[in-house]
Amino acid sequence: MKSLSKSTKLMFLFDLLVLLISTYYWANFFSYTTKAVVLLCVLTTFTGLIILYLKGSYKIREFNLTVKSAYLLFEGVVMAHVIPAAYLLLCAASLKSTINFLGLNVLTIFILLRIGRAFNHFYLFKFKKVKNILILGTDERAKVVADEINGKFALRMKVAGFVQVNDTKEELINDDKIPLYKNVANLSQIIDENNIDIVVIAQPTELIVTLPQDIMIYKMPDFYEMVTGKYYIDEKTITELYYQFATQRSYLYDFCKRAYDIIAALIILIVTLPVTAYIAIRVKMTDGASPFFSQTRVGKDGKTFQCYKLRTMYVNDYVPKNAEMLNDGADRTIPFCKWIRKAKLDEIPQMVNILKGEMSIVGPRAEWEKFVNIYTKDLPFYDCRMWVKTGWTGWAHICMQAAYSIDEERERLEYDLYYIKHRNVLWEIAILVKAIFLAIGGRHL
Repeated sequence: MKSLSKSTKLMFLFDLLVLLISTYYWANFFSYTTKAVVLLCVLTTFTGLIILYLKGSYKIREFNLTVKSAYLLFEGVVMAHVIPAAYLLLCAASLKSTINFLGLNVLTIFILLRIGRAFNHFYLFKFKKVKNILILGTDERAKVVADEINGKFALRMKVAGFVQVNDTKEELINDDKIPLYKNVANLSQIIDENNIDIVVIAQPTELIVTLPQDIMIYKMPDFYEMVTGKYYIDEKTITELYYQFATQRSYLYDFCKRAYDIIAALIILIVTLPVTAYIAIRVKMTDGASPFFSQTRVGKDGKTFQCYKLRTMYVNDYVPKNAEMLNDGADRTIPFCKWIRKAKLDEIPQMVNILKGEMSIVGPRAEWEKFVNIYTKDLPFYDCRMWVKTGWTGWAHICMQAAYSIDEERERLEYDLYYIKHRNVLWEIAILVKAIFLAIGGRHL
């Protein structure tokens, strides 16, 4: 996992101070007891920072000042006050003072955080130094990483040049705006003349021995992971991933993950039971057919199992035969179930699959057997995602929308393999919490 940037750390510190100072001021303004003031400060600040992080508020490379980002920030601030509100009501604080405190604190924190992000945005795009990147290589890897850098302006990085490292026929670089250096014997002069900050090695070359010792160096797959949160896929990286997967297995992780799966599945089943019952009754009343159904899904090691779901579509015999036939099923969806599908409430019965050990809370999506047959044929290394149990939600699930094409599924595969490489229980808990937030907002597509 990549470390936080300096900009992210400063924003995190600013948020901490805003949450703490605003809560302290308004709690004292309403003359709450010292104990109440301290607890309100702790609860608001702690939950606020966690929620803002889980909602992606610290993804500097994706930062913007759109109306949507303002809404998401406001939503996060409101959610941060749910536990403090419950505490005030349990402590018999008057309803009027509770509402006034919550309203003023939410408004103050939101305005200050929004102002802070505006200043950060101004600094990021007007004053922060743009890092110059030199890419060693002119093959597919070089092109992919250059496209990622050029497509993410908020990274504040610029491809300053490509270096041809051999006479390979696989040259894909054709950009008149970016210099291409050929027949290079020493990289020091290029680095000095172009103020290079980072060198990315896309192709193996002996030129790396001529690099200054104080320059930042990344292998292309590592740099790609750092800026995208995805795993770069080719034959070499898949071999490296499998070696890591096969040799670094942790029985402690397996035990903790299984315990986490059981506890989380039981809690979700119990909490959502009234909602599940209501949806089931509504679906049954719609056309008289069973509100539950099972579908053959492909799990770990390619083994199939019956995955349980609430039915949200009219009974049909839809079966895709190729990639062009993949779709979201909007034309077959029962009208009142459209939001249910977005919120993933139709997948609550999969908790039973998790309790049976067929699935996990977090992992690559459990795909329909018909889809897997298509993807396996059209996508190299697709079966690698089956090294681990499939999940109710996952890294790919919270990072991108549902995939209905081969290109989208290829991107999903990169997220899945990134998860397999970096998986740990704490990260999986964070993924689940973020998935729940997305589901509540109807954005977990």
